[in-house]
Amino acid sequence: MITERGTIKTSTNLDEKLYIELNGKLRKQCIAYIIIGALLAPLGILGLGVDIYKGEDITSGTVVLAAGVAIIFLGIFFLIYYKNFNRAAVKMNRVEEVEFFNGYLMEYEYTDGELTSTNKVYYKWLLRIRETKSYLFLYNTRVTAIAVDKNALPLSELNTIRMLLGRPVAGGTQVTVQPPVQTPEPTASDSVEPAEPFTDITDNKEE
Repeated sequence: MITERGTIKTSTNLDEKLYIELNGKLRKQCIAYIIIGALLAPLGILGLGVDIYKGEDITSGTVVLAAGVAIIFLGIFFLIYYKNFNRAAVKMNRVEEVEFFNGYLMEYEYTDGELTSTNKVYYKWLLRIRETKSYLFLYNTRVTAIAVDKNALPLSELNTIRMLLGRPVAGGTQVTVQPPVQTPEPTASDSVEPAEPFTDITDNKEE
């Protein structure tokens, strides 16, 4: 939504659906490991059997078999680990609010309805941006991401956010944001004066 100070603010529930999309790639990798291990193990057994039949050294067959079994267990371990991690994260009942300004964003995290953290992130600090079917994941570190629920935003506002982040814009009209009434207070740890909220960043034309 457009706030009274001319910024875009949105709220995202950190629920199971979010974590499934966030860790979807890792889950596929775990399944791939299991499949690769399942292919290697029979080859190792076959090679081991041939070596025993011929009376040759069984080292190569043993190594292949051990590698296949190890990869299977590795894939299963991480698959269970991420599943349990997702369940534990959902139980924390967290909500993430993100407010977009011209040049930076403010992240407000709530746990059980209580504000637990506030974070200011300049767009130039983002290491990467990943867009899935339902979310934008803004990686402010290599392992943590700020989530934005695309379904909670009108297309015009979502396109404006994409433009701020330097992302391709989908079909639709972008919103023109009015000049702000006031600027947010900087966080206690922030020694940099906040930039002015964005204004008139789009031209109402479809791209």
